Amino acid sequence: MIHHYQSAREPDPYAARFGIAFQPGPQLEVRPGQPGVFVRRPRADQLGNLQSPCDFEAVTGRWGLIPLFSKDGEDPLFEAPAESAAGERNYLQPWKRGHRCVVLADVLFEQGEGASTQRLSRADGKVLAIAGLWNAWRSPQGQCVESFAIFTVSAENGQRHAALLHDAWLEDWLACPVEETAAYLRPYVPASDLLRREVA
Repeated sequence: MIHHYQSAREPDPYAARFGIAFQPGPQLEVRPGQPGVFVRRPRADQLGNLQSPCDFEAVTGRWGLIPLFSKDGEDPLFEAPAESAAGERNYLQPWKRGHRCVVLADVLFEQGEGASTQRLSRADGKVLAIAGLWNAWRSPQGQCVESFAIFTVSAENGQRHAALLHDAWLEDWLACPVEETAAYLRPYVPASDLLRREVA
């Protein structure tokens, strides 16, 4: 279970990894149901406004993916299991459409053994890149609601952890064919590149 994360507070990771001139606001602790920033390839209906179809954009959406078939936007999905999301009705449409995204976070808080919480960061001090899935849902009133879920993978200890992406994978993750998606959703190795500390 992912309790919350601290969004990336500096513009450098957006510029260096995606070529995006994006200025984050004050560092935010993003919790399920709250707005957060994610990076994606632009929506198909926006491509005509871009210089290149390979461009990326930073978007603010709600953490809690709303399935296309939802009538009221309730019961959002915060975590998508990497092993089964492709076959689950809740995630099927955004998966098939290649609606993948990346959430950049300075720190991630996950459930540890028992009721403990672990603080996760990179040993080199760089931001974490979390694999995600986004969707655009239209409410009965006609409002377009952007939302996202974070992928999780099964760990050797039987728990689930966020699906973290290596820096070299980021553009490929966002642009690869749908059938190659699963190749990027695996436990992060080497584990020594990550710092885990129990905080509660």
